[in-house]
Amino acid sequence: MASGIARGRLAEERKSWRKNHPHGWRPAITVKQILVGIQDLLDTPNPADPAQTDGYHLFIQDAVEYKKRVKLQSKQYPPIV
Repeated sequence: MASGIARGRLAEERKSWRKNHPHGWRPAITVKQILVGIQDLLDTPNPADPAQTDGYHLFIQDAVEYKKRVKLQSKQYPPIV
């Protein structure tokens, strides 16, 4: 549910940008807030709307194994800096 909350907050901010700025946009949230929202979406996937069915089923059936595989993948494919 937290991912739905994050999406809702970002959608509300976008509406606020349009309404409150004469040119249709105003930076109402910080880059940090956006990144935290993305992190929240990654940490708590929305099981009602899965992007990847295999990951969805593993998340629902065995959350511990799901987290283990996510950590393994993050070690196998570190970010290029």
